[in-house]
Amino acid sequence: MVVENFNTFSDWIQQNLFLFGVIIVAATLLGVVVGYLISLFKNGPFEAFYVVAQVIAQAIPDFIYTSPRRILAIARLAVKEAMHRKVILVAFGIFAASLLFGGWFVDNGSENPEQIYINFVLFGTQLLVLMMGMLLSAFSIPEDIKHRTIFTVVTKPVRATEIVLGRLFGFGFVGTALLALMGILSYFFVYRGLAHEHTIADASQSLKSLVDIDQQSKISSIDGRRVSENAIKECVTTVDSGHRHKIELIQDIRSKTDQPPLDTESILSTKEIPGDKVVYERLICDTVGGHRHKVSIEGTGEDAKIVLSNAAGYFRARVPVYCDSLKFTDTNGGESTQGINVGKEWGYRGYVDGGSSAFSNSLSEARFNFVNLKREYFADRANIPLEMTLSVFRTYKADIQRRVIAGIQLESVPETELDNTIVSDLFDFETNEYTVQTLPIPVKLAGKVLSPDKKTINTGTFDLFDDYAKNGKLRIRLTCREASQYIGVARGDVYFRGIDQNYTFNFFKGYLGIWCQMMIIIAMGVALSTFLNSPITMLGTFVIIIIGFFTNFIRDLIKPDAEGGGPIESLIRVITQQNMVTELEAGLFTTIVEQTDKFLVALMVGFTYLAPDFVNFNFAEYLTKGYAIDINRVFVALALTLIFCIAFTILGYFSLKTREIAK
Repeated sequence: MVVENFNTFSDWIQQNLFLFGVIIVAATLLGVVVGYLISLFKNGPFEAFYVVAQVIAQAIPDFIYTSPRRILAIARLAVKEAMHRKVILVAFGIFAASLLFGGWFVDNGSENPEQIYINFVLFGTQLLVLMMGMLLSAFSIPEDIKHRTIFTVVTKPVRATEIVLGRLFGFGFVGTALLALMGILSYFFVYRGLAHEHTIADASQSLKSLVDIDQQSKISSIDGRRVSENAIKECVTTVDSGHRHKIELIQDIRSKTDQPPLDTESILSTKEIPGDKVVYERLICDTVGGHRHKVSIEGTGEDAKIVLSNAAGYFRARVPVYCDSLKFTDTNGGESTQGINVGKEWGYRGYVDGGSSAFSNSLSEARFNFVNLKREYFADRANIPLEMTLSVFRTYKADIQRRVIAGIQLESVPETELDNTIVSDLFDFETNEYTVQTLPIPVKLAGKVLSPDKKTINTGTFDLFDDYAKNGKLRIRLTCREASQYIGVARGDVYFRGIDQNYTFNFFKGYLGIWCQMMIIIAMGVALSTFLNSPITMLGTFVIIIIGFFTNFIRDLIKPDAEGGGPIESLIRVITQQNMVTELEAGLFTTIVEQTDKFLVALMVGFTYLAPDFVNFNFAEYLTKGYAIDINRVFVALALTLIFCIAFTILGYFSLKTREIAK
């Protein structure tokens, strides 16, 4: 999963506090100017000042003395109105029908069926809920004004704030109830659609089904692919949900002091070997489409039956413990923040040059610095999983049967230059590009103690938390072990996997993002409907939604340093047929064009901040990739929802007050 933002909620507030202040001041000034211009055409230049000042003065007591009881009463009427319009029933009917027949069109045999199922329910829910919110809010107040039913409300002691908030809370309640029902049905739809079982394809379904693996080639006779490390036999399952699995008998070699395998039911035999080692012969199911099946044995001898459980691994919410910073060193050991450039356009990952002291003279490496690593973040186990998503850039094909080798080394981070450093032994492993691979890091880790002048003082086995990360700080050094090859990595690509979060809770956190979008759409529709008719309100809301989903793309297009210049300069280049790189002829005209473009670009960028950036509310990638939704992102989404709801409530209030004064 691509992760570029590691800020906490407090960091987000500090970084955007000034921007919020600027937007508030700019929006206030814009509202006053627009209000004065509207009043100018209706009342004249001098009377307009009085009208605007009167509306602003009345706003203070209206907001202070807003009655929760009257808001609740109007909200109750809004709920009845929403049910009367049948929009809720139509939206739910479409959603239920899509779930009823949607399973026919979902490909369970694809590489990642979980992603297809979750994207299907999330997109369908988001589309229907947002359309429902837009329809309800856009037609409410305009229809009341058209049929003059709103006069029954405004002639009573009801404030404009109560009318706007009542509609917002009423429609929000209806939408929340619908979204909650959709979320529950979606959860069971995904769970039921992914649940399946397999049996061994051989008729005996016993240990007799296992065939030997050629230990020289390490190539499977079943699918022609490489087998797992230490695999000695294999068999295959039946096809179910469009796929099948391969079962391997592996020799799991561990130290006597290490924790034995947790799934003891898969162990066929245990024997001790020289060197204080223990060999566990285990049956392991390979991973297909992000899931596998737990293997157990019933009976003894060759007639023992191989039994596979239901699918496991789909419903997970990994909690990554990311590093605090990532630094690179180049081939000569000089520090860098971006790594080596291999010519790829996407700058998300930096690359380390192949080689180490054992293979070449390259000093290139990636250093992941952890600052608050604690034992309680992880389950009580002998190994801590280190998960990686690595990219490989090859300068030559090399051995097609073997992947590029990388190396991992852990070391302590001393508080002062006079403190010793503990450095672990080097872990060599094969990279597995385009997938998340797990490297188990033993809690008891062999290494050596180095003095400040890099001389070895002591060697032995040290505890990962009590010794290496004694002060909470730990550094991981990633190197490429093959000369002339490159490994790409970003800060979010390497992390320790903490204790998984509850998947059900994580699933409904994903729907919380849709709820935030719905509330903003409802608030926006209610506000715009106070001064626009229903079709124009729907069009305006739809345009703002489009801007919200493509905010970052729009900002990239109108960057001041973009090729071709700003809008006016680009138009000139189109008319005069000049390319984007050639500089315009220097002169007064060019200066005026450039300065005007700067103003227009700044104005357009400012408008993008007035529309909600819906990317901040989209948690689909967390669910589809099996990660726990970051609580900081949830707080940011809730804060933005509150800010936009307040802003649109204020806009709706002043617009409604202006219409009342106009009468």
